[in-house]
Amino acid sequence: QIDPMAASMLTLVMALATRKGIENATGLRSEIKWPNDLVLNKKKICGILTEMSAQIDYINYVVIGTGINVNQMEFPEEIAEIATSLAIEMGHSVNRAKVVAAVLEAFEEDYEKFLEAGDLSGLKEAYEAVLANKDQPVRVLDPKEPFEGVALGITPTGELRVQKEDGTITEVHSGEVSVRGLYSYV
Repeated sequence: QIDPMAASMLTLVMALATRKGIENATGLRSEIKWPNDLVLNKKKICGILTEMSAQIDYINYVVIGTGINVNQMEFPEEIAEIATSLAIEMGHSVNRAKVVAAVLEAFEEDYEKFLEAGDLSGLKEAYEAVLANKDQPVRVLDPKEPFEGVALGITPTGELRVQKEDGTITEVHSGEVSVRGLYSYV
């Protein structure tokens, strides 16, 4: 029911819903690292990828893959310093079905708001309130020209607004954005 050009925004809708669902199921308050990761205590706890098959004017399907580290008690050495799980953070195993149910319930609510607005404007305030990047120094690994700046928030269509060191504001549509102090940027 949505325009193919709007499908990429579903990644942000799912990030917000997953963050909310995890909190509702466990009490843990994660943050969103734009556009598709959740972090908890400065470590990655969830990644989200969206895949779509579409024609010019309609979508055949959209699949939103959401990987939440739930009951892992250890990680391979190469990611042990940058990844965590709900079980590690809580000190005990977690009921995965309860987490999934809470995430899907939150997604249903947020998806309805997304459909009503036709973009992220109805979710923008809630998204920015839990955006780990907001008002933080960021490094944008743009393939053309990497740059640093401060993340200001998102646009109603999901781009990250970044104020560059020269004062100009640019909208980042895609690419890796590292946040100082989080797992990928020292």
